Amino acid sequence: MNVPSTKTPAGIFRRLLAVLYDSILIIGLYMSFVILITYLNGKALESDLEKIFLQLSFVFITIGFFCYFWKANNGQTLGMQVWKIRLISENETDIEIKTMILRSFYSIFFTIFLFSNFIYIFLNKEKKTLGDKLSKTRIIRVY
Repeated sequence: MNVPSTKTPAGIFRRLLAVLYDSILIIGLYMSFVILITYLNGKALESDLEKIFLQLSFVFITIGFFCYFWKANNGQTLGMQVWKIRLISENETDIEIKTMILRSFYSIFFTIFLFSNFIYIFLNKEKKTLGDKLSKTRIIRVY
């Protein structure tokens, strides 16, 4: 599906609101996963190993969510569709799954551990996050 777009970089306001929408969906998916695992286990997961499993599963669910929607919806998650933004590669070719996974991982890492993913937008003209820069992607406005 060809979506008319410009090469105008998406601003931080639209990007953050899209992330907020997607975060609500991801939390719902994760809560469903935890309920299912708890039901199948017969009790809450409480040991240190089980807690590590839950934390890693959250990372995998998040990466899976973004990669699935980017691949299935022409570079857009549900939140990105609402706020009319789209993920593209720097050279405007189809984005490979490997690139999607790397971008998701970089974005999670820089957001959670260094709190610097979105701060980088203010430091460059292309309005890229660190995840965009390292994965050679960008977010543009779609009309």
